[in-house]
Amino acid sequence: MNRNEKISEAEMLSRFRVGEVLLAPLVVRSMIRSGRSQGGDARVELGLPTESEGFRFVVEAKGRATPQAVQLAIAQARAAAAGNGELPMIQVPFLSRKRLEDLEREGVSGVDLCGNGLIVVPSRLFVLRSGEPNRHRDSRPLNNPYRGRSAMVARTLLIQPRWESLTALAAKVREAGAELSLPQVSKAVQALSEDLVVSKEAGTITLREPLRLLDELGRAWQQPRIRARQALRLPAGMDWATRLSSDATIKWALTGGLSVTRYTAFSESGPRVIAVSDVEAATTLLGGTPEDVPSFADIELIQTDEAGFFFNNEIDDHGVRWASRLQAWLELQAGDARQQSAARDLRGILLRGARP
Repeated sequence: MNRNEKISEAEMLSRFRVGEVLLAPLVVRSMIRSGRSQGGDARVELGLPTESEGFRFVVEAKGRATPQAVQLAIAQARAAAAGNGELPMIQVPFLSRKRLEDLEREGVSGVDLCGNGLIVVPSRLFVLRSGEPNRHRDSRPLNNPYRGRSAMVARTLLIQPRWESLTALAAKVREAGAELSLPQVSKAVQALSEDLVVSKEAGTITLREPLRLLDELGRAWQQPRIRARQALRLPAGMDWATRLSSDATIKWALTGGLSVTRYTAFSESGPRVIAVSDVEAATTLLGGTPEDVPSFADIELIQTDEAGFFFNNEIDDHGVRWASRLQAWLELQAGDARQQSAARDLRGILLRGARP
């Protein structure tokens, strides 16, 4: 299915076929589309093959499976079922383990189009099926607001968790080094809002879940694609930072793995590893002697288009561009045990600064 297509209500409700198993051993005994005044999208009766008694549910179907859509469906199903002797049920294209856990905590039943689901009849019945893959990739204006250039919006919200306008947020994103237009920033904010990570009220954008946002950024982060690299030995005393900064067309910064020493106690040996947008141009600026063994070099240049290396850099009195605290954390949390230990210190620093 094209991820930009919206799943119709008719397609959603076709999952309830009379006489067929919904979630084993439960069979659909009846399904009636609800009228607009009744609330809910359908009335469904389920039963066990060996018993005559059935269980009646009000189904609220949504064509999206975002946390926001699930939360709304739960509220609407409950409202439609109240006082009618019926039980609330939601239906979305896909229910992850996390969404099923949410439903269990809420005491609300739910099924998807992939074979996952939860049926809860208090004091009588509990059926859970999970583990089926997502065959209906959720359509959203942005594939992943936690990865790539779009993640720079999420990073900016961790720096400052409240913004009075989208325009101000977009201006800060560009100022910090990411080339994102206002519509692109708007799409990222919308995706984060649908995930219930941020709220939007009267134009104000507020980060509500800094811990979850940080965790999502960590899960989404991947080792960058290195397009080229060059190790160099430099003359003693060379002001390499000034030379690199002399060409404004070249983006550069120390990697997070090297920058961590600026933010927390950590020792690192070897050459300075510097992310650059153009290895050839940076090598020309620096000169020096190429070194085949990086551990013998003073500097190792790596060429990458990963936006995070060049975003929200800190510049010291010597002109050295350090990766941000967040970039340092992202790199270290995916590293070895020693690096992960340092990442825990950085995590605490980041979360203290991200409180609304």
